[in-house]
Amino acid sequence: MSNRTVRTKTPYRVDIFTIVLVTALVLFGLVTLLNVLSDPFDGTETTFQAFYARLNFQFFSRQVANILISLAALIPLAIFDYDKYKPFTKAGYIICLILLFLLVVAGENTRGALGWYKLGTRAFQPSEITKVVLIIVLAKEAADIYDRRGPITKLTDFLRLFLYFFIPFLLVMLQNDFGTAMVMLIIFGGILFCVRVRWRYVILGLLALGVGGIVSWIALLTDVQKERIRVFLDPTRNHEGSGMNVLHAKQLIGSGGFWGKGYFTKGTLTQTGYVPIRHSDFIFSGIGEGVGFFGAMMLIIVFFLLLFHWLHTALTARDTYGRCLVVGCTVMLAAHIFENVAMNLGAMPVTGIPLPFISYGGSNILASFACVGIAMSVYARAAGRRQL
Repeated sequence: MSNRTVRTKTPYRVDIFTIVLVTALVLFGLVTLLNVLSDPFDGTETTFQAFYARLNFQFFSRQVANILISLAALIPLAIFDYDKYKPFTKAGYIICLILLFLLVVAGENTRGALGWYKLGTRAFQPSEITKVVLIIVLAKEAADIYDRRGPITKLTDFLRLFLYFFIPFLLVMLQNDFGTAMVMLIIFGGILFCVRVRWRYVILGLLALGVGGIVSWIALLTDVQKERIRVFLDPTRNHEGSGMNVLHAKQLIGSGGFWGKGYFTKGTLTQTGYVPIRHSDFIFSGIGEGVGFFGAMMLIIVFFLLLFHWLHTALTARDTYGRCLVVGCTVMLAAHIFENVAMNLGAMPVTGIPLPFISYGGSNILASFACVGIAMSVYARAAGRRQL
């Protein structure tokens, strides 16, 4: 008997588990955002009017708008068969490269990087969307090779995939956005794992990146760019900037103890602006202070359940392309979660990587919701797989 896969017409399966977990994360993120940006509470808020007067809805309302816009992208991605992504893949990839390139040559420096287009009071970060487009491009190309010839053993096939990854990776590195570049590298590695690439090619790719990094350090980077990389690797070099933020974030998390001080309560440092970027990069420090070790662990467990569920979805996907898509989305979110939490704990350099579904940011919430839509589309059609 042959072991080929046949697609059959099956009813659409709604991924209730993903919907419940993502909804819980988004709602928790909105409450956290409202808490960390509110005016400090002093214990005199005995009436609703006094309590309401402390709240700051500026970023809360913007985040609600970001979520609604992102839902408009999630729903079609989830409803349509993921095979329908393919005709738009290369066009989307080229558009992303153009947007990244324009930032490199004419971008405005924001927080030490060139990654944003300013749109009035808002900003758009194309590297966030590029990560999702990169997942789709690499998944399509890797699956095409794997389905034709099996595991990737030819150097030309590996170089083809490496080139798709390396061009946006290089453009993001030139923007001084090292955190996003590392996430792209993890996405690339996750999808290669799906198609069982030979280890010698992985080592070759890492060596190429290493040599390129050494050449760039010696011949291309300015002293300012080198110092940014030194601070990236060792935040304590900058006691007035990222080093101070990490120190304060660790203090906030430690002050929360096991149960936390609570949200919207007296005596919290988060609301005083003790950590400057408390609504985005360092939002986990506010979570640690508010809900303590127990609450922070519950949040991490919810993230773990979502990622584990997506890995199960990848294992039951009807084809290689679907499996690569979900694995790419899973490792992208996992990299964000790990980098953000570790950065707040001082275990990793400050990368500017937000916490998915929790941190404020339109581009990131759009990319995260796009991953949700892709995973739901693959899950919905996994029932169409049967072995003959």
